[in-house]
Amino acid sequence: MQTLLPTLLDYDPDLLAIIAHRWDVDLEVLDRRQAAQLLADAMLSAERAAAEWGRLSDPERGALQTLLGAREHKMPAAQFTRLFGDIRELRELGPAGREREKPHLNPIGIAETLFYRGLIAVAFDQARTGVQYFVFVPPDLADVLPAHETGFDLSAEPDSDWLPDAGPEPQQVIAATTTLVDDLTTLLAYLQIARVPAGVEALLASLGETLAPHWLGAHSPASVALLVGLALSLGAAADEGGLLRPVPAQARRWLEETRPRQVRALAEAWRNSTLFNELWHTPGLLPEPTGWRNDPLLARQTVLTYLEAAPPGWWPVEELVALVHDEEPDFQRPAGDYDSWYIRDAQSGEYLRGFESWDRVDGALLRFILSGPLHWLGLADLGDGGALCRLTPYGRALVSGADWPDRPEERPPLALHPDGTALAPRMLSRYERFQLARITEWGPAGDPYQYRLSAAGLQRATEQDVPLDAIRAFLRRTSGDHVPDAIYRLLDSWERVGGADVWLEQAVILRSNAPDVLQTVLETPELRRFLGAQLGPNAVIVRAGQTKALTAALQQHGILVDSGE
Repeated sequence: MQTLLPTLLDYDPDLLAIIAHRWDVDLEVLDRRQAAQLLADAMLSAERAAAEWGRLSDPERGALQTLLGAREHKMPAAQFTRLFGDIRELRELGPAGREREKPHLNPIGIAETLFYRGLIAVAFDQARTGVQYFVFVPPDLADVLPAHETGFDLSAEPDSDWLPDAGPEPQQVIAATTTLVDDLTTLLAYLQIARVPAGVEALLASLGETLAPHWLGAHSPASVALLVGLALSLGAAADEGGLLRPVPAQARRWLEETRPRQVRALAEAWRNSTLFNELWHTPGLLPEPTGWRNDPLLARQTVLTYLEAAPPGWWPVEELVALVHDEEPDFQRPAGDYDSWYIRDAQSGEYLRGFESWDRVDGALLRFILSGPLHWLGLADLGDGGALCRLTPYGRALVSGADWPDRPEERPPLALHPDGTALAPRMLSRYERFQLARITEWGPAGDPYQYRLSAAGLQRATEQDVPLDAIRAFLRRTSGDHVPDAIYRLLDSWERVGGADVWLEQAVILRSNAPDVLQTVLETPELRRFLGAQLGPNAVIVRAGQTKALTAALQQHGILVDSGE
């Protein structure tokens, strides 16, 4: 921030006179620049600065110490005025208003008292949330103020150990896992074989209904949205003509990496991505899209910055939330604006506005980042239902920039059975499981994953132009050359016939214990049109989709029908 003289040069003569009177400096018959220079020289005198310091009350010295202890001796104006009162000079008063209101004689709070004594100033500066007003102490004035007289020196950097030593182990622990790696592999495979709409609402609805049995982890709408956002942020998937599809080169690059490197790629993609917005998924909140926008990067950067100083072991989540509330409450709010965002409480429907809603909105967001994305990404363990948190080695590497944990992986082979069942261990290369999922029917997720080589899967491979020779080579390689002869025969049969040798169908059958009744049905044109092939004297196939119409027609002809339901 600027030093004292440029600060004073920005003031009008009336404001300079008010400050000069406090410091017993005579500015009469001087022009504005001379007046500012004379006043600055007086204020930067150590003797005069000490005298002015001694005239402050304890609360006023406490407020000034708060500012002197802040980084660069500055604080967002919205935060400072919440703590120490408004400064009307920021928006209401000029020389005429000052003459009318006389705020220097009737200050409405500590902040105004310090401002009209020249001990603090206000200026625009760049913040993470954009350009905004800051309250500051000019650095050369801060150097001569006797802050040491309070018994401690706030000019030093604050202690980085902001949390107490690691406490006892929690009674319940939910350890972070790397299942997001497995589930992103499943997502990319599904996008390869299905026509999935790229529109957000339709996309998430489709994935939630279809992939629930195939996720390895427990997923909520928020974690599924995170998966989609990560796929897009990595460049592993993209919108192609209204459908979400894998991007072959980018997807393969991620799928072929080791698991630790895949975790790192996901963590860094999340840290830098705007495609997933935690505020819109925070439990208990209902944001309304009325044109306002928040920057999700700001909240993540705040959490990661504070976590860099977190001690090893477990620490209370509420202590981190309270620390951010006290030190950087406006971490995601441009210019400390708490009124323009339209967010409702999910339970009551109440609009959550004003700084008094900080804990229910901004605090809730911080808690969600810790218990949601950080946990899902394998970066943080949770204790006692989310009351405690502990960084994993991956989490520690992300927040501190340390070497990322990495190690070689054992890659067990794919297990193939004569009936076409393929068991894919979780530690199988994610790229190989992706390829397997393209040519098979899917069973439930687990370790191992279950797939089945079938006519439906081979038809899907044909539609993707996957040659049978490539399938044979893939199965030999991934199974360690343990492919049952029955699998080879199945592939040979498909290649020879161009399809299945036999097929199964589901059909509705009309049966009767009285052949004469069935014969009457077959000979009645109004009834016969609903029927297909006869299956002996007592049964006939009902045409697809005609069951209800046939039932109504039979009963109109006086024939009672038992639907079997």
